[in-house]
Formats: sequence, C-alpha cells, structure tokens
Amino acid sequence: MTDLVKTHIQNALEANRADNEKIGERISELEAQGNRIVTGGQIGETAWDIVDWRTNEILAAGNDGPGGFLAAGQELDPDDRWIHYDRVLEDAGLTYVVTEGLPDGLANAIEDWALSGDAEEVAEFIGWPVEKVREHQD
Repeated sequence: MTDLVKTHIQNALEANRADNEKIGERISELEAQGNRIVTGGQIGETAWDIVDWRTNEILAAGNDGPGGFLAAGQELDPDDRWIHYDRVLEDAGLTYVVTEGLPDGLANAIEDWALSGDAEEVAEFIGWPVEKVREHQD
C-alpha cells in the first residue's frame, strides 16, 4: 500500500506542475491579447469583491448582492476584457489523477496533503529532494 500511495503522490505532484505550466501559459496568452485576469465574486450573502489576480489589488467591493457585483463589473469592464481566474482553470483542462486501488476520497485527501503539506515531510515520504517537491507544489 505504501508504494501505491507514493506513486499517487508523485503522479499528483507531476500533474500539478504540468497544470500550473498550462495555466501560466494560458494567462500569458490572455494578457497578451489585452485581457485582465480577476478573482473574487460573492464572499457572503450580499458582500462581493473583484480583485486583480496578478497584483491582488481590490478593483471593486460592495455589500449590495449579486446585482451590485454585476453592475460594478459592467461599469469597470465595459469591453468585457476581464476574465475570471476560475474560467482560466476550467479552460485549462486540468489533470485529475487516478490511482487504481485507491478510493477517490482517500486519493483526494492524499493529494491535498501532497500539494499543500510540509514539503520536507512529503519529500521524506516519497524519496524526492525537498526542492523538487516545492517546485511541484507551487
């Protein structure tokens, strides 16, 4: 079982690195076309924000629900050049790692740990150098 878990972690780290490269390339393409990548949206029942993905600058925020959010987006981006980061992720065709013999729930928990856990701990478990794990986690 340990080898199966190690293999899953290594595959998840490799997929994460490849996915991050795809995302970075897609963002570069979109920005070269004059688009702006944003994050944010509803953050409560009525609260919302719109944030520049690259700079983390809050472009707009309000407490007037989805209508206020849509109005602010239309006012600030009348040419429809803002693209939400979630759409970039959807369009990137991200890899879902499946390891035969691991239940999906367990595989997901292991992947979460591998991608956001302590790099030294992950490296020690799978036998990779710490720096390699960090490169694949970013």
